[in-house]
Amino acid sequence: MTDERSSLADVSTSALERLRAAIASKSLDTPVTRTSLVAFGIRHQLDAITDALSGHSRLACLAIVDVALVERAKHSRPSPELVWTGPEGHGATARDTAIVLRGLFESARDHVILGGYSFTHARSVLAPLHATMKERGVRATFFVDIKQPRIATDPPERHAEEALSAFLEANWPFGPPYPALYYDKRAIVPPRPYSILHAKCVVVDAERAFISSANFTMQGQERNIEVGVLLHDSAFARHLAQQWMSLIEAGLVLPASGTLAGRA
Repeated sequence: MTDERSSLADVSTSALERLRAAIASKSLDTPVTRTSLVAFGIRHQLDAITDALSGHSRLACLAIVDVALVERAKHSRPSPELVWTGPEGHGATARDTAIVLRGLFESARDHVILGGYSFTHARSVLAPLHATMKERGVRATFFVDIKQPRIATDPPERHAEEALSAFLEANWPFGPPYPALYYDKRAIVPPRPYSILHAKCVVVDAERAFISSANFTMQGQERNIEVGVLLHDSAFARHLAQQWMSLIEAGLVLPASGTLAGRA
């Protein structure tokens, strides 16, 4: 085991986390080969990965990667944690954006607050959250950016209802339970002045907070160069949660209306 673990020393933490998730879910076949790694989307540090894992069964591969991750967590993981999407140099210790986000959703016990600018076919990103809501009764509150209309609608809320309906159709095909949806009330009037809800963050159970440049898209989670920070700081997480919820209390964001309200 020592030789395999040491050969992974130069492989970035985010690559190891993605690799482990792929092997565990059987998205990546074993024995691992260069061809299967490239087909899955891992194109960096192939020699080190194949040297460590080639010829091993799925369970053995998981054990090897787990040892490498545990050893690295003991010695090199700062707090707050650096989170990254995209290519990295050898030995990089940032965590993988998609893995961190999935872990946050899967670990939720009470309430998830999500503020997002762009959701593009985010079904796979949001699926773990829906599963947690269904299995544990976790509540979710989404603050969603919608584009301001070019011309006014009558009533103005009709524009928001159409935009949020399209949001659910594209990104939440799972059915109930649904997240509670809110939008910036300025977004239902023509853009003078222009404004967007540009935040990209998650608060889980008022205990952990994740703030990132990455949108809730596969591109933002897997292909772009994005940077974020994961904070295991309940004081900060409560503060961020209250910042969002105070928008509701002050009437600065509006809830989904009509049939959408019944869904949420």
